[in-house]
Amino acid sequence: MKYFVVDAFSRQKYRGNPAAVCLQEGDMSDVEMQLLAAEFNLSETAYLQLLADGHYRLRWFTPLTEVNLCGHATLAAAHVLWNQCGISATQLRFASRSGELSARLHDDGIALEFPLVETAPLADSLPVRGLANSVVAAFSAGEDLLIELTDSAAVQNFVPDLAAIAALPARGLIVTASAAVGDHSDVDFVSRFFAPAAGIDEDPVTGSAHCALAHYWSQKLGCNALRGRQISARSGEVGVAISGDRVTLSGQAVTVMEGDIF
Repeated sequence: MKYFVVDAFSRQKYRGNPAAVCLQEGDMSDVEMQLLAAEFNLSETAYLQLLADGHYRLRWFTPLTEVNLCGHATLAAAHVLWNQCGISATQLRFASRSGELSARLHDDGIALEFPLVETAPLADSLPVRGLANSVVAAFSAGEDLLIELTDSAAVQNFVPDLAAIAALPARGLIVTASAAVGDHSDVDFVSRFFAPAAGIDEDPVTGSAHCALAHYWSQKLGCNALRGRQISARSGEVGVAISGDRVTLSGQAVTVMEGDIF
C-alpha cells in the first residue's frame, strides 16, 4: 500500500500540520487501521479508498482513535490525489463519518466544503475558565469546547494543563483570540488546539476546529469570510467562508515523503 506524508495548511514543508495519506487498495480492519495510525504517530492518518462510483471513502485516525472529521488530513488527501495520483477532476467527493465532503481547486490552493459547527455559550463554564486567567468567554463548539482569551499574546503564551483538558467532556479545547492588534494583525483571529484524550497534546493546524472558529468569529466580527492563523510551533493559515450551514476551508499543502507499507 502506497502512502504519502503531506504538510497541510502550509506553502512550506516542515510547517503546517503533517498527515499520512494511505491509498487503500483492499479492505482493512479497524484494528489494522488503528495500529498503522499509531505507527505513523501523526495527528491524523487518512485512509483513501476508491468507490465504485468514482468517489472516495475517507477515514481518519489519530494514534489512539478514529475521529468523525479532520480538515488537514482531508486537504492532504485531496492534494495527493491531484499532485501524486494525477487525478484530472477539478472537484473531489469523499464519503465520510460526517457525510459527503468535497474538495476543489481554489486559486493556488485547495478549498474544502465542510459542515459549519455552531458555537453556543456554556451553561457551566467554570471547568474551562479555570484553565487560564485571561478567559473572556467560554463556548461549546460541536465535539469541542472553545475559550476566547484577551489577546493573541495570551493565546501564544497559554500553558495547557493537559490532564485537566483530557478530563473535559469534549474531544478537545480550542483556545482563540482576536488578531486585531499585535504580531498577527494580518489575519482576523488566532487559535491553538489541544486534544490529549485523543492522543494529540497540541495539534499544529486543525481544520475541523476552524468549522467552529468560523461561526464564532463571524458572529463577533460580522463577516462571513475570514482568515485564521493557528499559532502552534509549526503554525499555519486557514481561510474560512460561511455559506448557509456549510463552511469553506482553504489552504495549501506540500508533500514531503512517500513510501510503501508492507
